[in-house]
Amino acid sequence: MGWLVMIGILALGIASVVAVIVYRQRPDWRLHQLHELRALLQHARYLATQPRVDPRDYQRLLDQTRQLHHLAPHGQKPMYRLFFHHLHALPQYDDVTQAKMKNRALQHLAYLVDEAIPPVLIACGDDHTLASYQQIWYAVLELLQARQRFSYASIQLENTTPNAHQSLSLQQQILTKRLVQLRDLELGDAFTDNIDQVISQLDGVHTLSFTRRIALAQQVNAVMLDALDTFLAALLARFPALEDDIFNTLSPINDPHHQGFNHTQQ
Repeated sequence: MGWLVMIGILALGIASVVAVIVYRQRPDWRLHQLHELRALLQHARYLATQPRVDPRDYQRLLDQTRQLHHLAPHGQKPMYRLFFHHLHALPQYDDVTQAKMKNRALQHLAYLVDEAIPPVLIACGDDHTLASYQQIWYAVLELLQARQRFSYASIQLENTTPNAHQSLSLQQQILTKRLVQLRDLELGDAFTDNIDQVISQLDGVHTLSFTRRIALAQQVNAVMLDALDTFLAALLARFPALEDDIFNTLSPINDPHHQGFNHTQQ
């Protein structure tokens, strides 16, 4: 019986490899990749706002990442491996370390999205949408940099570093400016409301505890992911995910667990 099991495992492995090869030969595989990447983005956005990462949600995020790594072209695989590295053992760390690791992971996820979107738009010859995306991306990139400096200033204040109050005030002003810059792109009323809520909390940053400042930085991460997700939603509405045999087999989008997660988010 053992050899039958081994043959079965080998057959499944070969079938999976063949399916991936067929998948990559499809003219629309990049669009499928964007749909899958958006599923990962939405899940990561949810985790960004959680004080602690639930092990089950974490495992689901790892599964989605493995799936995307499996389907990605060879040139993109190192990016997914690095993202996986940032996620490694995330739930095991204390809150502060976990927040730092989430910052790195979510920043890397933004880069994964930027790696995937322009080739699709260039292939479609959609220069107008590409220009709109680049405007959003530059605003997101500047917001990321401002969030990094704000997080560092928060740690300095907690460690009673000299001039930490002045540094935090400066970084709060810069971060607010970057949030306003992103808000001015008018990505929707709900998006604008979220940014306004974050800005109102930043106004009283010196009255917040270190834990609350960490949480506020994670809210900025969520805003960043929201901006990218809003763009992806509009783009992918033009190219709905097809539910065919290969896509159903390979994509986490059609997984019942993912559908259940999306239902709870809506």
